[in-house]
Amino acid sequence: MKKEVRSIKLDDFEKELIGFAKEIAYYLRKSGASPEEANDISQDVLVKMLESEIILPFEKMRAWMYRSAIRLYIDHYRRDKKYLDILQKEFFKNKQNKYETPDYLPLYHAVQKLPRKYRMVIDLHYFQDLSVKEIAELLHISISKVKIDLMRGRQRLKKQLVKEGYTYEDFN
Repeated sequence: MKKEVRSIKLDDFEKELIGFAKEIAYYLRKSGASPEEANDISQDVLVKMLESEIILPFEKMRAWMYRSAIRLYIDHYRRDKKYLDILQKEFFKNKQNKYETPDYLPLYHAVQKLPRKYRMVIDLHYFQDLSVKEIAELLHISISKVKIDLMRGRQRLKKQLVKEGYTYEDFN
């Protein structure tokens, strides 16, 4: 028995909205969102637009969808940032690792003086033994961004340690 496949016909309005949603997903990915997060947000905005009883001129729908998507993305970012802060304070700091011994204390303090974005990747990579890929997934940034932040963080860390009178060999 052959199963009948039915397709849903979309009107021009719905096709345009789907096109906007695809643009938004692309924009969000280029802005740093993961592909899954970008697709989820653009889909949420599309559904909100289709289900809402908002009366807007067609020319303003695209801008409305973009604004809604950006707000949702910012909300997700803030939620994830709070989650990472809690994770950093409660989970990662409770473990005593070899870098928190008296020999490594100057290194640990120097890391704590780094700007947050460098401190985070250095801590996750060296102190928590996460790979670059794992850090990228955890922080929702690209692998190349993690590598750049690690490089810049190491450079700043080296300057800080040299300024305090330490060398690489003191911690190796």
